Amino acid sequence: MTFTTKKSLPDVLELTVELVKEDLDRFVRETEEAIAGDFEIPGFRKGKVPLDRVRKEVGVNKILEVAFETAMQRSLGQVIAEMDADVLEATNLAIKDNTRDLLRYTVELKLFPEVVLPPLDTIKIARRKVSVEPMDLDETLETVRASRAVLTDAEGPAAPGDRVEVDFEVKENGAIIEGGVSKNHPIMIGGKNFIPGFEDQLIGMKKGDSKEFSLAAPADFANKSVAGKKLDFRVVMRDIKKVSLPELNDDFAKGLGKFENIDQLILNVKEGLLQEKQDKEKERLRLEIVDSILAKAVCSPSDQMIQAQLDDMIQKFDQDLHRHDMELNIYLAKLNKTQDDLRKDWRSDAERQVKMMLVLRAIARSRSIRLDPEEVEEALNAVVSSAVVRDGEQAPKIDLERMRNVIRSNMMNEKTLAFLEQTCAA
Repeated sequence: MTFTTKKSLPDVLELTVELVKEDLDRFVRETEEAIAGDFEIPGFRKGKVPLDRVRKEVGVNKILEVAFETAMQRSLGQVIAEMDADVLEATNLAIKDNTRDLLRYTVELKLFPEVVLPPLDTIKIARRKVSVEPMDLDETLETVRASRAVLTDAEGPAAPGDRVEVDFEVKENGAIIEGGVSKNHPIMIGGKNFIPGFEDQLIGMKKGDSKEFSLAAPADFANKSVAGKKLDFRVVMRDIKKVSLPELNDDFAKGLGKFENIDQLILNVKEGLLQEKQDKEKERLRLEIVDSILAKAVCSPSDQMIQAQLDDMIQKFDQDLHRHDMELNIYLAKLNKTQDDLRKDWRSDAERQVKMMLVLRAIARSRSIRLDPEEVEEALNAVVSSAVVRDGEQAPKIDLERMRNVIRSNMMNEKTLAFLEQTCAA
């Protein structure tokens, strides 16, 4: 087997591969043996049918067709591995010669954009110590108490401590903001889980009451698109319930099922909070390391890659909406937006995600970070088994190759991020 390459564009290689009779004979033999291994006809045990009988039953042309298809697939993978090319995709396959003595084909190899990485020893991010504060513990225990609260219908106006359900719309300059519509939305008055000032506006409202008011979103509000802006609200009170909380004692802890006393419950909650804080710190540390590398790396993703990322983001968003019984087009219509508007809004985030993927990939290649194929298959089998156990006969058909690629990508990213954390954390 021989091959030649020619650069047709800065990021495209035209590859020509030739397999001669000796190469093709080997693939034909392998194909015949593979077919014979599964072949079964009357008078012969499975796998024991003579090759000349296999050729007669299957047909020489069919064997050659399978052998040549295998030859192209395997030779292409072998050439790419030998070239050590960072191939994004192979397209425009064209067979130039296809005889028993010569198989010659061409294919265009689109390469990943070149990434110039900064020296990793110049990237140092300080790791922060984490601990569980008494306030954190108290708030979580209150949440546990609330999970076992007794709710009773209230006839009077809403008051602090009540659990209410409201319909609301949130607008900015007359247009509904993203995520600004909800029906029967549960809120604990005093829980401080909504925009500051919103829960105060609910106090005194009765079932069926409606109210309109305006609030300014804090400058550090989680939804950055409306942070610091004036928002107009319309709220309808749908339900009000009084909340009775149980006492935090040994009986309460035993009622949760796995604790003998309140001290065990408190220790378990504290350990869980510590683990959560450690996980968040690891996420922050890794993100800052990657951001620092991105700021110094030279990387120019193609528009095609960014558009593909946008396609993926919109598809996932559409799936999330469907899980909440919503349609993307209806959702966008309420916001007076189109998918093109959404793509414009999300483009910078999509570009950043593509750059991050390219940088992590470049680091993995430059540091020879590898995955054990058995680990990937083990993880894939776990996902498939979980789906079967969860859904039984109703389990949807899984695209194994696509799932394998997703798992491989996630595992490689995790391994690369762990390497960066070990290398760049101070």
